[in-house]
Amino acid sequence: MSPQPSARIAFVGAGNHSTESLYPNIAHIPEFDLVAVCDLDATRAERAAHLYGAPAVFSDVDAMLAEVKPAGVCICGMPDMHHAAGLQVLRAGVPLFTEKPPAFTAAEAAELVAAADASGVWGMVAFMKRFAPANVVAKEHMLSEAFGGLNSFAMIHGSGPYTDIHRMLQFNAIHMLDLARFFAGDVAEVFCHRSPEGSAVQALSISFRFLNGVVGQLNMNSSVTWRDCFEQVYLSGNGAAMLIDSSREVQLMTAKSRFAEAPGVDVAGWGSRYYVSGNLSGWTAGGHYTRGYHGELAHFARAVLGQVEPVATLVDGLRAMELIEGIMQSAQTGQAVSL
Repeated sequence: MSPQPSARIAFVGAGNHSTESLYPNIAHIPEFDLVAVCDLDATRAERAAHLYGAPAVFSDVDAMLAEVKPAGVCICGMPDMHHAAGLQVLRAGVPLFTEKPPAFTAAEAAELVAAADASGVWGMVAFMKRFAPANVVAKEHMLSEAFGGLNSFAMIHGSGPYTDIHRMLQFNAIHMLDLARFFAGDVAEVFCHRSPEGSAVQALSISFRFLNGVVGQLNMNSSVTWRDCFEQVYLSGNGAAMLIDSSREVQLMTAKSRFAEAPGVDVAGWGSRYYVSGNLSGWTAGGHYTRGYHGELAHFARAVLGQVEPVATLVDGLRAMELIEGIMQSAQTGQAVSL
């Protein structure tokens, strides 16, 4: 039996998020061969390389690209690094996986898209919620005849503390904005109410109208701790609905799925639940599988190998940044913004 192919992938960035949420997945992805770690902090780069089995360490992206010649590169740092290092990778003709946000502005995100097009390569953005199994299952059922087509959704998300709403949108709410597009498609118009300037808790309420006629709502606040983040998504169809709890489980509510006829009893319907499997016990406790971190990196490696088409692309990253700028404009003007 021939060995399973693996993609030679380098990693730029060895900070907290990458070492806590991304690198730990690599050993569970046979298609992912970590060939180098690059970080301006040599100590951090050497530690990550030692812990996760990379044979080479660098502090310069161009040197890494020239010497290692990776088939793909992952970047995890701050948005300015995602943009600058991302351009280096794409201009070298290498597929890119970058953490969110892909840049500080929509204009910079558009530069990444243009660089990829110019080099004839592609890139992905780390929108891990697209790869969370519960969301994948919900999307599959949403597209089925039984659901009857999506007509509306409502999202609630509580994050840890933020001092300003723009930062909350870029670093946290961006996941929920991409998830909204994952379920409902491209946005035609947004309107945003927000908490007053200087509030201790940042809060926003965003209304969406999508090109396909779907309407939606995202209510978000920064009033909880990072250990107690809260998230629910409610999808409404035709005679059916789904509730997704923290990307971990899906509850289906429908009059067409009942475990008993219950004659003479007035009932609206019975629900059924899907729970993400715990077959990776211990490792899944950290959320790597259930939250989608494993899935996004595995998909990148398989896309580098040509086994799948890349999703959560640089264009999706650009659309998310455009949404954020539209939301900020609406919050500042009190007017709906067309996109």
